Amino acid sequence: MLVLLAAALLAARPAAAQRVAFPSSAATPPPSFAPTTPVSPTATPMAPTAPVAPAPAPALPSFDPYGNPALGTPPANVPYTAPLGSPPTTYPPPTTPYPPQGPYPPQGATPSYIPGNTPPVGWEQGTYQYQNPDGTTAQLQRLLQQIDVEYTWMYRGGDDNDLGLNRLEIDSTLGFPIFSNPNTPLLVTPGFAFNWLAGPRGVADLPPVVYDAYVDFAWFPELSDWFSLDLGFRTGVWSDFKEVNSGSVRFPSRAVGVMKFTPQFDFRLGVWYLDRNDIKLLPVVGCLWRPNPKWDIYAVFPNPKIRRQFYNLGTSQWWWYVAGEYGGGRWTIRRDNGAGDNIDINDLRLNLGFEWETQAQLRGHVEVGYVWDREILYTKNAPAKFDLKDTVMVRVGFDF
Repeated sequence: MLVLLAAALLAARPAAAQRVAFPSSAATPPPSFAPTTPVSPTATPMAPTAPVAPAPAPALPSFDPYGNPALGTPPANVPYTAPLGSPPTTYPPPTTPYPPQGPYPPQGATPSYIPGNTPPVGWEQGTYQYQNPDGTTAQLQRLLQQIDVEYTWMYRGGDDNDLGLNRLEIDSTLGFPIFSNPNTPLLVTPGFAFNWLAGPRGVADLPPVVYDAYVDFAWFPELSDWFSLDLGFRTGVWSDFKEVNSGSVRFPSRAVGVMKFTPQFDFRLGVWYLDRNDIKLLPVVGCLWRPNPKWDIYAVFPNPKIRRQFYNLGTSQWWWYVAGEYGGGRWTIRRDNGAGDNIDINDLRLNLGFEWETQAQLRGHVEVGYVWDREILYTKNAPAKFDLKDTVMVRVGFDF
């Protein structure tokens, strides 16, 4: 009996093993790839590894207009570049080759400084500086130096035998470096002016309008630390464009020597060729003195000027001034009877005015003046000379 029971048990074990070896797929979960060691839900997670930072790129040099200590940062109320027609706040070094860096000759006169032709400005540095990555500084020259507009009104009065004037002049100054030197460029100023004339009537007749069409050349070479030249030449046509002949073409010019004794004082001696019918030449003699940054004394015959800074408004500087001027000009005209003539209009002027300049290099002036010793000279037809009464004038202009 016991033998039969043991045999039955042995026969049952292989069958059970066969059911384990071939389990049902519906009852068995898919194999797991979890690690053998279970992770505790309370275990501290592993800190992430910090990424390796790439090596920093070498710093590239950046443009810094004030990186050169020699340049320095400009003051808040001083233009970044020395504008045309305005004096510097600090005195120039002794080697500065320019004529007075101010509104000299008087504001409203061009580089040629020809009396009565109202050349627009005296030359000042029109250069600007750029700092290279290696620290060196390159000095470059602006092509367009300035654009100038000016209007003059002269009172006629109620007399038909008197003369009134309305004048509008527009010009622009270009700079061309010569001899590889941007500090002393050749300045070329083309310009045009309308002169509307009111009177006189009768025998001393004039056309209603005469014109100035010109181009001016100016150069200020520096020959040494203490001596430089102020050279200018102008040519063009001055006429009513009804009577145009060889007399319509003029060649006013100048040659002036400038001797610098100190950065604040220089002496000037030279000559102006006016190319008028009556007065051909005028001497140029006098000195420029800047006793301090507020005063400019341009005591030079025949167009002296004294000015003083009196007010700062924001980034603009304001100056008052007193100036003398030899005014007028020469034109070819056609008279009422159809005859051609060549005339001079001459006068002397004393002006009191204000001028201003901004950090954006916009400058302007307004002035009133007393005009005397006025005359009209006719070269071909009567009358030979016609005297005019004293009068007053107003002049307004701006440049940028």
